[in-house]
Amino acid sequence: MMRFFLYLIFSISINLMVLTNAVAVIPLSDVSAGVFRFQAKLAEQGNPEAQYKVGEMYETGQGAAKNIQKALTWFEKAAKQGHKKSIYKLLFLEIKSNGLNDFTKSQLGMLRQEAATGNTDAQYFLGKMYAAGVGVPKSLNNALTWLNKAVFNGIIEAEKEAVVVEKELARIRKNEANKRAVALAAAKKRRTAENKNAENKQRAQRVNQSKKGALVKKNLEERNRIEEERRALAEEKRKLEKERQFLDAERDRAASQAAEKEEKSSFVSDPCKGKSARFLSTCR
Repeated sequence: MMRFFLYLIFSISINLMVLTNAVAVIPLSDVSAGVFRFQAKLAEQGNPEAQYKVGEMYETGQGAAKNIQKALTWFEKAAKQGHKKSIYKLLFLEIKSNGLNDFTKSQLGMLRQEAATGNTDAQYFLGKMYAAGVGVPKSLNNALTWLNKAVFNGIIEAEKEAVVVEKELARIRKNEANKRAVALAAAKKRRTAENKNAENKQRAQRVNQSKKGALVKKNLEERNRIEEERRALAEEKRKLEKERQFLDAERDRAASQAAEKEEKSSFVSDPCKGKSARFLSTCR
């Protein structure tokens, strides 16, 4: 019995390997075309989910030739049956092509409400709208928030979209980091240059102040020298004046002595001459 089970397991394993290898060699385009044919049959039978998938395949050109008009036709067929993803898809495409109007604004408001209340398809398309800036201001962070909600609730398309948004965010953050690094390097270079200029300016000011101080000192010394010379000249002048006065006094004294001597000599020879003659009775 045990041998039978082991043989059965071995046979199943071999068959799975053969099947896997067979599928692996089938071209991807053939697989997509097969999926399209399968979905198209279901769509023709009125299956709204299949109609939506056929519309997407026409939109992307996967499994069938790309044809936007046919894609819209299938989205509209599914939407008429109340298929939410098709309704949101048509709203997304309408706003993307023609912008917002009163009708699409009201529809977008309903989509927001449904996303907030947990509708996974609404969450997915609201994330797409934020990612592309369709009907709402572009915000990758908001896009990722709503796409992750949809991913958490099992929407496979949302997971693919979220990966794209995360890569875009990573690229933007890297660019911003590079810009900040460049800006910081430029700021550092600018500060270094400013500091160097400030140092050079301070050095120049110190040199100028030193030169100015030396000039002031030199001028002061020169004024002191001139003042000293002036004082010396004044002193010399005073001495000369004093010496002149002394010589004048000596000259006057000598002249006086000479006059007295002459007078005495004249008196001896002629008593009636001189100042004392008027006192002599013989000279009257």
